[in-house]
Amino acid sequence: MKTNSTTAKVKALLLAMLLVFGQFYSQIQNGSVGINTSSPNVNSVLDVVSGSNNKGILIPRLTETQRNAIVINRPQDDGLTIYNITEDCLNYWSLADNEWKSVCGQLGKAVFTVDCSNTKAMGTYVKGRDLTTSNYLDISVNVTKIGNYTISGTTINGYNFYGTGTFLNTGTQTIQVTGQGTPQNVQTDDVSLSANGNAVTCTPAVSVNVLSPAGSYTMSCGSAIANGVYKVGTALNSSNTITLPVNVASLGSYTITTNTVDGISFRGSGTFTSTGNQNITLNGTGTPSSTAVKTITITSDSQGGVPTTCNVNIIVVIPKKTVLHIGLETAYGYSAFTGPSRSLMDSPTNFGTTASSIVKYEGFTHTSLGNSPSSAALQTALNAKPDIVIIGYSYTPNATDAGYLASYLNRKGIVIALTDDTGTAQNLFRAIFSDPTISTSNGSGAGSVYALSNTDDPILNGPFGDVRGKNWGEDASTTINISGLTSGFIPYSYAQPINSTTARTGISGLRNSSLNFVWFGDGGFLSNENANGNPYSSNTIEPFVAPSSGGYFPVQKATYGSAGNGYSAGGMQVQNSILFANMIAWAVKQAEFSGINTQ
Repeated sequence: MKTNSTTAKVKALLLAMLLVFGQFYSQIQNGSVGINTSSPNVNSVLDVVSGSNNKGILIPRLTETQRNAIVINRPQDDGLTIYNITEDCLNYWSLADNEWKSVCGQLGKAVFTVDCSNTKAMGTYVKGRDLTTSNYLDISVNVTKIGNYTISGTTINGYNFYGTGTFLNTGTQTIQVTGQGTPQNVQTDDVSLSANGNAVTCTPAVSVNVLSPAGSYTMSCGSAIANGVYKVGTALNSSNTITLPVNVASLGSYTITTNTVDGISFRGSGTFTSTGNQNITLNGTGTPSSTAVKTITITSDSQGGVPTTCNVNIIVVIPKKTVLHIGLETAYGYSAFTGPSRSLMDSPTNFGTTASSIVKYEGFTHTSLGNSPSSAALQTALNAKPDIVIIGYSYTPNATDAGYLASYLNRKGIVIALTDDTGTAQNLFRAIFSDPTISTSNGSGAGSVYALSNTDDPILNGPFGDVRGKNWGEDASTTINISGLTSGFIPYSYAQPINSTTARTGISGLRNSSLNFVWFGDGGFLSNENANGNPYSSNTIEPFVAPSSGGYFPVQKATYGSAGNGYSAGGMQVQNSILFANMIAWAVKQAEFSGINTQ
C-alpha cells in the first residue's frame, strides 16, 4: 500500500509539472505546436514566439566541411537545413538540383584574400569637397571560391568606401570600391578595411591624403616636358611623367589630371607651400595601345578664373623596321649599309629607345642586295615587303628594275634614291611618274653646292634640324638633273649650283607628293671614308659628317665647295647628313603609319 501510494503521488506530480510546463512553453492545437504561445499558427507545424522579444532560434551550425560530410538520402532530405558558419549563411539541400543551396544567393559567399600591397585609394580628396566617382579604392584580391562579396573601408574623417558584388571567377583580380561622403579635415587618413565582415589588416595601412582647398595657379603648357620612354604593350612606370611648369598666385592644393588617350593618362596632386614659378610632376599610368602620337589634354582645378586646360604630345616608340640597301658596300657608306651613314642610323642617340633618343624607335633590320642584283633578285626582295629601300652609288636599274621599284612604291613602299647616272635616273622617273617624256642630264661636278628651298617639309625641317634655305653638296662625280616634270613633286633643289656661273636647268633634288619617294642627283650624297664620321679633309668630296664623339649625330660640313661665283674654295656649308637623318626619320614614320606593311 505504501509503495502504491508513493507511485501515485509521483505520477500526480509529474502530471502537474507537465501541465505547468505545457502552459508556459507550448500548446498543441489542431496539430500545430506553439512555444510561448497558446494559439500557434494553424498553418505551421511549429510556431515559436520570443516571449520578451529578445531571443531567436538556433538550428544546427556546421562548417562547410562538416556539411559536406552529411550522407544525403536524396528523397528524404530534400529541404534539410543547416547554418553554414564558413560562409555565414543558411544552406538547404535541394533535391531538384542535387546540391546544397545558399539563401545568400546561388553562389553563396565568396572566399578571398586582399592583396594590401596592390591596394590603393584613387582620386583626389579635398577638405569640404564631396567625393565623386573618381574617388574609390582600387583593391587587388585573390579569389579561391566564387560567390558574393562585401568590402568596406572606413575613416574617421567624414567619408567611407563600400562595395558589393559577385566574383564569377577564381584567381587574382581587381575591383573598385566606391567612396562617399565629404572629407572634414586636412590630414592623412588610414582606411580600415573589412571583407565579408572580417577585418583586413594592412601594414602599412591603405592611406588617403586629404588636401586643403585648391589654390590659384596658371600652367605653362608650352614648356611642359614628357619624360620617359613609351612603348606599345608596356605599362608606364615611375619614369613616365610630365614635368609641368606653373605659376602660383595663391596657396592651396592642386589637382591636375589628363584625359585617357590610347590607354594612358597622367595625374598629380599636392599642396603649394610657396607662390611663384615652380614645376610639378604628373605621374603616368596605363599601357599604350598604339604608336600614334597622343595629344594629352591637361586639366587643373585652379581657382580664380584662370585658364585650366592645355595640351602636350606623347611620343610612343615605333617598332623595328626592315631596310633593303642597294649599292656599293664600301667604307664610304653609299647605300647606308656601311660607313658613317649606317652608324648614324644605328646610333641610339639618333634612333633609339632611350629617353634622349631624337626619334623614339626600336631600330633597323638591315639587308643588302649589293651593287648589281639581278632583276629576279630585286623582284623577290621587293615582294618580301621591306619597309624602306635605300639606293646609292653605283646601282643602275634598267627599265624592268625601275618598274619593280615603281610597283613597290605604289604599294606604299618607301624609296630613298641617291643616284648620279643619267640612264638610271631616267628609268626611275619615267616608271614612277608614268611619263616617258621625262629626261635627265649631267650637271655640275665635284664640290658643287646647291641651295635648298624654303618649303616647310618634314625632310627640310625635321627632328635633326631645319635646313630650309641652306645647302647640300655634290661629291666627287657629276650631279644629275631632271627635266620635264610638271606636277606631283616637291622640289628641294634646282640644277643651278650657287658656286657656278654656268647656266643649268632642271631639278637636282625632290620628293614625290603622293608616293614615298625621295631623290637627290648624287650617288655620293652620303660619302665619308672616315669610320668615325669626322669631316674628311677635302672641300670637294665626301660631304657627309656625323662624328662618333657625338653619337653619330648629323652636323653640317662647315667648309665645303669649289671656288666660283664669288665663293672661295671651302667657303660654304652643306647639310647632307642632316638631310639624310631627316629622310630616315620621315621614312620610319611613313612606314609605321602609311607604309607597305600597314595595309
